[in-house]
This record gives sequence, C-alpha cells and structure tokens, in this order.
Amino acid sequence: MKTIIGIATIAAVATAADAIWYTFGIQHTIVAGVVHGALLLTVVGGVLGSSSGRLAKGFPIGAIAGIGGAASYYVLILLMDGRTYGSAIPAAWVSMWLILAALDGRWLRAPEQRRWAAIGVRALAAAVFGGLAFYLVMTVLWGRPPVDGRNYFVQFLAWAFAWAPGLLALTVGANPTATSALRQEAPTTTPPTPARTVDTSTATTGAELLTRIDRGDALHILDVRFEWEFAGGHVPGAMNIPFTQLPSRIAEVPGTGDDELILYCGHGPRAYMAAAALQHGGRSRIVYLTGHWAGWQAAGLRIER
Repeated sequence: MKTIIGIATIAAVATAADAIWYTFGIQHTIVAGVVHGALLLTVVGGVLGSSSGRLAKGFPIGAIAGIGGAASYYVLILLMDGRTYGSAIPAAWVSMWLILAALDGRWLRAPEQRRWAAIGVRALAAAVFGGLAFYLVMTVLWGRPPVDGRNYFVQFLAWAFAWAPGLLALTVGANPTATSALRQEAPTTTPPTPARTVDTSTATTGAELLTRIDRGDALHILDVRFEWEFAGGHVPGAMNIPFTQLPSRIAEVPGTGDDELILYCGHGPRAYMAAAALQHGGRSRIVYLTGHWAGWQAAGLRIER
C-alpha cells in the first residue's frame, strides 16, 4: 500500500512540476534540468525510504539518482541524439533506475543489504519495464501540447504509469527491517554461525570520540574523504584513504579484522559505500561517526591538520 500511495504522490509532484514549467515558460537549461531532476527524485527517494522504514535516509539517494539521471541525459544528447525529446530521454531514465537500485540495495537498506545479484535483477527489471513504460507515454508527458491545452489529469495518469514498474521492481518483497525482526524472534535449536557483517546501526558521537582520543585510547579512525578535504582538517589521529581507492588499499586500513574501526566521510554516503569494501576485506566492527565531518565541525570539536 505504501508503494501505491508513493506512486500517486510522485505522479502528483511530477504533474505539478510540469504545470509550473509550462505555465511560467521556464527555459530548459542544464541547470534547470538538473535541479528539476534532483528535486523530483528526492521525492522518489522518500518513497523508497518509506517502504523500508527509513524515510529520511531515502531522500539523499533520490537526489543523487536525480542528478545522475539528468547529467546522463545531457551527456547522451552530445553522444547519441541531439534532439531535446529524442532517445536520450528514455536512455537517461534507464540509467536513473540503475543508480536508484544500487543505492537502494546497498545504502538505504543497510545493514540488511541486498546482495549484488539481487540488486542486479531488480535494477534490470526496473530499467527495462520502467524504461518501456516511460517510452510509451513520453509523447503524452513532454510532446507537443494538444490544441485545447494539456489535460493534467491525463498527465498524472501517464506519470503514474511511467513510475509504477520501476518502483514496484525495487519495493516488492519483504521489508528488510521486518525480516530482521522475524529472524531475531524465530526459535533456533542450533546456534547460528557467526558471520562478518557491517553493523551500520553502531555509531559514536563526536563528543564521545573526542573523549576517548583525549583519554589516550588505542583507536583506529578512518577518514574516506578526498585528500584535499582531509588536508583541510580532520578528526585527530585519523588516517585518510579516499573511498575510491579503498578496494586497492584495503591492506593499509589500520587495525585487524576484529578491531573496532571508526569510519566517517563528509556527510555519510561515501562512508556507507566504503563500508561495503571494508566488509569484503574482513572488517566486522565498523562504527560510524554520528554526523560525520559536517557534524564534527558543527559541534566545534578540535580538528587536526
């Protein structure tokens, strides 16, 4: 039911956005297109987040997918089809679903992350069926308006038809939070085999971490921002390995597999992606810094350069 309500909400927002574009004659520029994509997809991310019980966490993945989808559209215009309403639109729509599926499966649903194989299946279904649905109604949504003007109820129905397949492909199935609860309540006769997983629910505040640093505790702190960000200031005692380099530099991560590793980036997304690489590298005790570097700075805590 949440997904159905979400589809209707997205269709309503998309229809309202179209009305604003057409009523006020907004010029189609790259900036306007990217902003439109980011705002609309933020709503989509909220729907995905609501379906998994993580509403607030869904908003940023939608914005990222919106920016990525819009950017891919403008790149595709240069590479394959220079028409404003040509084949670059459905192609960008497909790329948007691929981005959403990856972020939904690995970031939004953490710690109950979907396996990459499952993400691939859902991404393919969302991209193919979502892309086909959008292609079928594209001329209704963005084609030449009828002589008697646009019918925004038809516009709403067309948007609902376009969004439904992709959203259903990503949300149909067990709620990971509920599934986790059922696993915890289910009686077992044999103790489960311990598995190395990233505990994304574990976090420490900046104040708590600074207290431990000042106390002289043996800590392993990893900053996965880019080098220039790290050089501008970081948590005292932190080591820097940019998240893009982490898979090839996993051996340089401080500590051993069973040691606590305190992880942070600028705001959160890069740390969550880095956690996947760390998990594959055998790190099982990952602790996120609450608020990450932005929160550390906002709290006025001591920094090191």
